[in-house]
Amino acid sequence: MLRNFISALILLMCSAGLAAAETPVENPAPVYGVRLAMDVSFPSGASSVYKTGSGFSLGGVAQFPLSNGFYIEPGLLFQYIGMDSKDMVKFNDNYYYEGSAKFYGLRIPVNFGYNFTLSPNLTLGVYTGPELLVALSAKQGVLPNMALPEPMPAQTINLLHNGWKRVSGLWGIGLSLTFAKSYYIGLSAGVNFTPLASFGDKDKKIRIHRSAIAIALGYNF
Repeated sequence: MLRNFISALILLMCSAGLAAAETPVENPAPVYGVRLAMDVSFPSGASSVYKTGSGFSLGGVAQFPLSNGFYIEPGLLFQYIGMDSKDMVKFNDNYYYEGSAKFYGLRIPVNFGYNFTLSPNLTLGVYTGPELLVALSAKQGVLPNMALPEPMPAQTINLLHNGWKRVSGLWGIGLSLTFAKSYYIGLSAGVNFTPLASFGDKDKKIRIHRSAIAIALGYNF
């Protein structure tokens, strides 16, 4: 599903770029904006542990023109990711995963893109680039194994002490439309090129590579 979505997005980017190739945006002044994105996460490599999840990000970006319509756009956003665990999946001999893995962190994207003028009040942007995901907190509840003679009490575990990474990397691509130079809507997809988590023994090593699709709304000042 995600592979088809990314392929369709690439084709849409190419088609939009060809359609607007004769009307590149003249180099504008730097633009600063706020973005709110809702996303869906696909935990590939952990299908035996986690289901498809969802989340959101909120923060700011700064778009700096380079030349002939090209730009670089760094950003800093707060990120939340929630992924429900499947039923009766063992954490260890004493516990089973319970509820959602709840991840809070920072997204630090650095996108490179190109702007086209579709009309005086409508700009199309196509972009790609890496981003870092820096974990501030990652926690999940675990339930006791009731088959044991003396079950342990339920508790919440720190996933960062159990294989989840403090820093991971993702590569993204996307499309954006800006109306009246201020109102922004974007569609993007991305795939982790480093694992979000890696745990287990040599016989059963699990590596979570998060892929995501997102839709974003924003405002440029």
